[in-house]
Amino acid sequence: MLHAEHEGPGLLSPALEACGLEIRLVRTFAGEAVPRSADGAAGVVIMGGPMGVYESERHAHLRDEILLAGDALRRGLPILGICLGSQILAAAAGARVYAGAAKEIGWFPVTLTGAGRADPVLGVFPSGTVFFHWHGDTFDLPADAVLLASTSLYPHQAFRLGACAWGVQFHPEVTPEMVDRFVEAGAPESVDFGGAEGGERMRVEARRHSPPLAGRIGAMVRGFCGVSRLRAT
Repeated sequence: MLHAEHEGPGLLSPALEACGLEIRLVRTFAGEAVPRSADGAAGVVIMGGPMGVYESERHAHLRDEILLAGDALRRGLPILGICLGSQILAAAAGARVYAGAAKEIGWFPVTLTGAGRADPVLGVFPSGTVFFHWHGDTFDLPADAVLLASTSLYPHQAFRLGACAWGVQFHPEVTPEMVDRFVEAGAPESVDFGGAEGGERMRVEARRHSPPLAGRIGAMVRGFCGVSRLRAT
Protein backbone atom coordinates (compact mmCIF):
# COMPACT_ATOMS: atom_id res chain seq x y z
CA MET A 1 0.00 0.00 0.00
CA LEU A 2 1.40 3.37 -1.03
CA HIS A 3 -0.07 6.59 0.43
CA ALA A 4 2.10 9.32 -1.11
CA GLU A 5 3.95 9.60 -4.40
CA HIS A 6 7.25 10.34 -2.64
CA GLU A 7 6.99 7.30 -0.32
CA GLY A 8 7.67 4.24 -2.47
CA PRO A 9 8.93 0.81 -1.37
CA GLY A 10 12.53 1.87 -2.01
CA LEU A 11 15.07 -0.75 -0.96
CA LEU A 12 12.31 -3.25 -0.22
CA SER A 13 11.45 -3.82 -3.89
CA PRO A 14 14.65 -5.53 -5.07
CA ALA A 15 14.90 -7.47 -1.81
CA LEU A 16 11.36 -8.85 -2.16
CA GLU A 17 11.91 -9.67 -5.81
CA ALA A 18 15.11 -11.51 -4.85
CA CYS A 19 12.88 -13.75 -2.69
CA GLY A 20 10.96 -14.66 -5.84
CA LEU A 21 7.93 -12.52 -5.07
CA GLU A 22 5.82 -10.52 -7.47
CA ILE A 23 4.97 -7.05 -6.12
CA ARG A 24 1.56 -5.49 -6.63
CA LEU A 25 1.51 -1.77 -5.78
CA VAL A 26 -1.77 -0.20 -4.64
CA ARG A 27 -1.51 3.61 -4.92
CA THR A 28 -4.17 4.93 -2.57
CA PHE A 29 -3.04 8.52 -3.27
CA ALA A 30 -4.14 7.96 -6.89
CA GLY A 31 -7.52 6.56 -5.89
CA GLU A 32 -6.70 2.88 -6.38
CA ALA A 33 -8.94 0.61 -4.33
CA VAL A 34 -7.62 -1.27 -1.33
CA PRO A 35 -8.31 -5.01 -1.63
CA ARG A 36 -11.19 -6.11 0.59
CA SER A 37 -9.39 -9.31 1.54
CA ALA A 38 -5.85 -10.66 1.74
CA ASP A 39 -7.03 -13.90 0.14
CA GLY A 40 -4.62 -14.96 -2.60
CA ALA A 41 -1.81 -12.70 -1.40
CA ALA A 42 1.51 -14.07 -0.19
CA GLY A 43 1.76 -11.17 2.25
CA VAL A 44 0.92 -7.49 2.84
CA VAL A 45 3.29 -4.51 3.10
CA ILE A 46 1.85 -1.13 4.14
CA MET A 47 4.07 1.90 3.68
CA GLY A 48 4.09 5.37 5.25
CA GLY A 49 2.06 8.46 4.51
CA PRO A 50 1.33 12.00 5.72
CA MET A 51 -2.10 11.24 7.20
CA GLY A 52 -3.02 9.85 10.62
CA VAL A 53 -4.94 6.64 11.27
CA TYR A 54 -7.54 8.73 13.15
CA GLU A 55 -8.27 10.76 9.97
CA SER A 56 -10.35 8.07 8.29
CA GLU A 57 -13.23 10.50 7.69
CA ARG A 58 -10.93 12.46 5.37
CA HIS A 59 -9.10 9.39 4.02
CA ALA A 60 -11.58 6.55 3.61
CA HIS A 61 -8.89 4.14 2.41
CA LEU A 62 -7.54 4.01 5.98
CA ARG A 63 -10.63 2.11 7.16
CA ASP A 64 -10.17 -0.35 4.31
CA GLU A 65 -6.49 -0.82 5.13
CA ILE A 66 -7.23 -1.49 8.80
CA LEU A 67 -9.72 -4.13 7.68
CA LEU A 68 -7.18 -5.60 5.26
CA ALA A 69 -4.49 -5.73 7.96
CA GLY A 70 -6.97 -7.38 10.33
CA ASP A 71 -7.83 -9.95 7.66
CA ALA A 72 -4.13 -10.72 7.11
CA LEU A 73 -3.65 -11.13 10.88
CA ARG A 74 -6.58 -13.55 11.12
CA ARG A 75 -5.24 -15.57 8.19
CA GLY A 76 -1.74 -15.66 9.67
CA LEU A 77 -0.32 -14.02 6.54
CA PRO A 78 2.97 -12.13 6.71
CA ILE A 79 2.49 -8.39 7.16
CA LEU A 80 4.97 -5.54 7.46
CA GLY A 81 3.82 -2.02 8.34
CA ILE A 82 6.25 0.91 8.05
CA CYS A 83 5.54 4.30 9.70
CA LEU A 84 1.83 4.88 8.95
CA GLY A 85 1.72 1.16 8.13
CA SER A 86 2.82 0.30 11.67
CA GLN A 87 0.04 2.50 13.04
CA ILE A 88 -2.50 0.78 10.76
CA LEU A 89 -1.28 -2.60 12.00
CA ALA A 90 -1.54 -1.45 15.61
CA ALA A 91 -5.09 -0.20 15.00
CA ALA A 92 -6.04 -3.48 13.32
CA ALA A 93 -4.83 -5.28 16.46
CA GLY A 94 -7.08 -3.09 18.64
CA ALA A 95 -4.51 -0.57 19.89
CA ARG A 96 -5.02 3.19 20.20
CA VAL A 97 -3.20 5.45 17.71
CA TYR A 98 -2.74 9.12 18.60
CA ALA A 99 -0.55 12.20 18.18
CA GLY A 100 2.82 12.01 19.91
CA ALA A 101 4.30 14.64 22.20
CA ALA A 102 6.67 15.89 19.50
CA LYS A 103 7.59 15.20 15.90
CA GLU A 104 10.49 12.90 15.21
CA ILE A 105 12.00 14.00 11.91
CA GLY A 106 15.49 13.20 10.68
CA TRP A 107 18.18 10.59 11.27
CA PHE A 108 18.23 9.11 14.79
CA PRO A 109 19.59 5.94 16.41
CA VAL A 110 17.20 3.14 17.31
CA THR A 111 17.79 0.95 20.36
CA LEU A 112 16.76 -2.69 20.05
CA THR A 113 15.29 -4.54 23.00
CA GLY A 114 16.55 -8.02 23.87
CA ALA A 115 13.70 -9.43 21.79
CA GLY A 116 14.65 -7.05 18.97
CA ARG A 117 18.25 -8.23 18.95
CA ALA A 118 17.01 -11.83 18.64
CA ASP A 119 14.34 -10.98 16.05
CA PRO A 120 14.89 -12.50 12.57
CA VAL A 121 13.81 -9.26 10.87
CA LEU A 122 15.13 -6.36 12.97
CA GLY A 123 17.96 -8.30 14.56
CA VAL A 124 19.97 -8.03 11.34
CA PHE A 125 20.62 -4.38 12.29
CA PRO A 126 22.97 -3.56 15.19
CA SER A 127 21.31 -1.84 18.13
CA GLY A 128 21.98 1.88 17.76
CA THR A 129 21.68 1.84 13.96
CA VAL A 130 20.71 5.28 12.66
CA PHE A 131 17.44 5.23 10.70
CA PHE A 132 15.35 7.89 8.97
CA HIS A 133 12.25 9.07 10.82
CA TRP A 134 9.37 11.31 9.74
CA HIS A 135 6.36 10.99 12.03
CA GLY A 136 4.43 12.71 14.76
CA ASP A 137 2.02 9.93 15.75
CA THR A 138 2.43 6.96 18.04
CA PHE A 139 0.37 4.05 19.36
CA ASP A 140 -0.18 1.92 22.42
CA LEU A 141 1.50 -1.44 22.13
CA PRO A 142 -1.11 -3.97 20.95
CA ALA A 143 -2.08 -6.75 23.33
CA ASP A 144 0.31 -9.72 23.06
CA ALA A 145 2.75 -7.68 20.96
CA VAL A 146 6.48 -7.97 21.57
CA LEU A 147 8.33 -4.64 21.77
CA LEU A 148 11.40 -4.74 19.51
CA ALA A 149 12.83 -1.19 19.43
CA SER A 150 12.66 2.29 20.96
CA THR A 151 14.06 5.81 20.66
CA SER A 152 14.30 8.52 23.29
CA LEU A 153 11.21 10.30 21.89
CA TYR A 154 9.11 7.29 20.92
CA PRO A 155 9.40 4.16 23.10
CA HIS A 156 7.19 2.15 20.73
CA GLN A 157 9.31 2.12 17.59
CA ALA A 158 8.83 -1.47 16.47
CA PHE A 159 6.83 -4.50 17.53
CA ARG A 160 6.01 -8.03 16.43
CA LEU A 161 2.63 -9.75 16.61
CA GLY A 162 2.76 -13.52 16.55
CA ALA A 163 5.28 -15.09 14.20
CA CYS A 164 4.78 -13.04 11.05
CA ALA A 165 3.53 -9.48 11.63
CA TRP A 166 5.87 -6.53 12.18
CA GLY A 167 5.20 -2.83 12.74
CA VAL A 168 8.12 -0.40 12.34
CA GLN A 169 7.79 3.38 12.91
CA PHE A 170 11.09 4.32 11.23
CA HIS A 171 12.07 3.95 7.57
CA PRO A 172 14.63 1.20 6.83
CA GLU A 173 13.70 1.32 3.13
CA VAL A 174 14.77 4.84 2.18
CA THR A 175 17.35 5.69 -0.47
CA PRO A 176 19.06 9.09 -0.64
CA GLU A 177 16.80 9.98 -3.57
CA MET A 178 13.73 9.16 -1.49
CA VAL A 179 14.96 11.44 1.28
CA ASP A 180 15.31 14.20 -1.31
CA ARG A 181 11.65 13.70 -2.19
CA PHE A 182 10.59 13.60 1.48
CA VAL A 183 12.28 16.95 2.03
CA GLU A 184 10.77 18.50 -1.10
CA ALA A 185 7.27 17.29 -0.20
CA GLY A 186 7.51 18.27 3.48
CA ALA A 187 9.64 21.41 3.32
CA PRO A 188 7.78 23.26 6.13
CA GLU A 189 8.24 20.30 8.48
CA SER A 190 11.92 19.87 7.67
CA VAL A 191 12.70 22.94 9.79
CA ASP A 192 11.83 20.73 12.77
CA PHE A 193 15.12 19.00 12.02
CA GLY A 194 17.89 21.52 12.46
CA GLY A 195 16.05 24.71 11.62
CA ALA A 196 16.23 26.41 8.24
CA GLU A 197 19.08 24.13 7.13
CA GLY A 198 17.29 21.00 8.33
CA GLY A 199 16.29 19.77 4.90
CA GLU A 200 19.78 20.04 3.46
CA ARG A 201 21.20 18.36 6.53
CA MET A 202 18.83 15.42 6.09
CA ARG A 203 19.93 15.07 2.47
CA VAL A 204 23.60 15.05 3.44
CA GLU A 205 23.07 12.54 6.23
CA ALA A 206 21.13 10.27 3.86
CA ARG A 207 24.31 9.85 1.79
CA ARG A 208 26.07 8.62 4.92
CA HIS A 209 23.41 6.49 6.61
CA SER A 210 21.47 4.95 3.71
CA PRO A 211 24.29 2.79 2.21
CA PRO A 212 24.74 0.71 5.40
CA LEU A 213 20.98 0.12 5.47
CA ALA A 214 21.06 -1.00 1.85
CA GLY A 215 23.69 -3.54 2.81
CA ARG A 216 21.39 -5.13 5.41
CA ILE A 217 17.90 -4.72 3.94
CA GLY A 218 18.26 -7.95 1.97
CA ALA A 219 18.89 -9.89 5.19
CA MET A 220 15.92 -8.15 6.81
CA VAL A 221 13.60 -9.20 3.99
CA ARG A 222 15.02 -12.74 3.91
CA GLY A 223 14.21 -12.98 7.61
CA PHE A 224 10.68 -11.77 6.90
CA CYS A 225 10.26 -14.28 4.08
CA GLY A 226 11.91 -17.16 5.91
CA VAL A 227 10.21 -16.95 9.29
CA SER A 228 6.87 -16.28 7.66
CA ARG A 229 7.45 -19.13 5.21
CA LEU A 230 6.63 -16.58 2.53
CA ARG A 231 7.06 -18.02 -0.94
CA ALA A 232 6.27 -16.96 -4.49
CA THR A 233 2.80 -18.02 -5.62
